[in-house]
Amino acid sequence: MGNHDDDTDHIESVTCNETMKKQENTKQLFQICMEGRWKEVVEIYEKEKRAHTAKITRGGESALHLAVIDGQEEVVSELVDLIVKEESKKEALRIQNKRNNTALHFAASMGTISMVRVIADADPELVSFRNVDGETPLFLAAFHGRKEAFMILHYIFHKEPGTPVNYSNCRRNDGDTILHSTIAADNFELAFQIIHLYGDLVNWVNERGATPLHFLATKPSAFKSGSRLGRIETFIYHGIRVKQLKAETDYRPQAETRDNGKTRYPKNYQACVDFMTLMKNAASVATTKFPVATFLIGKLRKKHNKTQRRDLEAQERIASQTNLLGRDSKAQEKSTVNEIETDSSSGEG
Repeated sequence: MGNHDDDTDHIESVTCNETMKKQENTKQLFQICMEGRWKEVVEIYEKEKRAHTAKITRGGESALHLAVIDGQEEVVSELVDLIVKEESKKEALRIQNKRNNTALHFAASMGTISMVRVIADADPELVSFRNVDGETPLFLAAFHGRKEAFMILHYIFHKEPGTPVNYSNCRRNDGDTILHSTIAADNFELAFQIIHLYGDLVNWVNERGATPLHFLATKPSAFKSGSRLGRIETFIYHGIRVKQLKAETDYRPQAETRDNGKTRYPKNYQACVDFMTLMKNAASVATTKFPVATFLIGKLRKKHNKTQRRDLEAQERIASQTNLLGRDSKAQEKSTVNEIETDSSSGEG
């Protein structure tokens, strides 16, 4: 009996020591992440496999979550490479914090192409994971206007041509879809791509009964008729050419480029160059807003009219069938009445 108690105490002691050691390792890993010592984090992932699935913050984030939040693209790539080599790779990549956000949720919200691609390629099913608000990484990419990230996630999830479109990833708990969100945020270029990829969304309503067309109708500034342009603004508006939008059937983002010190202008001109770039971008936004909105309203109307046409045809068919049934019923009733009258006449005779 005494030996059994000793064994129990020994097991509890070992378990307690392991728990304390694990907590110490977790605190150490968290501290290293906070100090930005990412090379050491990679080394820990190489040596200690349990670190892959460790939640090191009060919010339930892992080291991979923190690397994504800190924008450490190379570190994220290295950590994912180490994770996929292990049998527990799905568990490590699918770690959700207290709000059920995965590392891919954060990467999609930030719109960092390399991080989105490396995580989603390692586990495409992560595209369908939902947080507490019912938002998938695909939804968050659209919600924050991250067009490149959105397109990558869509085509990773629909790799094969002819794959049925998965609409379940496009809606959150309050009923808003990715099309509602992009129009609400004036991201009309992304909304155009969404209409092409997820055409049925134009007729979807949220919990308040509003369609994307209702959202667009509340934005008078999105239309030329709803914006008051002065003479100079009107001249600029008509003088700048706007690139026609095209549906992107296969998305490959351009490689990121950096200056690398090859600029030819003096350094004291940098402020002027930055100002001109800012003005160019502002002009681009101002002049592309109206044509895109006009095109969107046309697309939305076409989709809406097509649906109404189908509904009207269905109603006509039902009405026609109802009329036929009504006529047959009346004819049958008339025949029955005639037979009764005939029988009555015969009886009287």
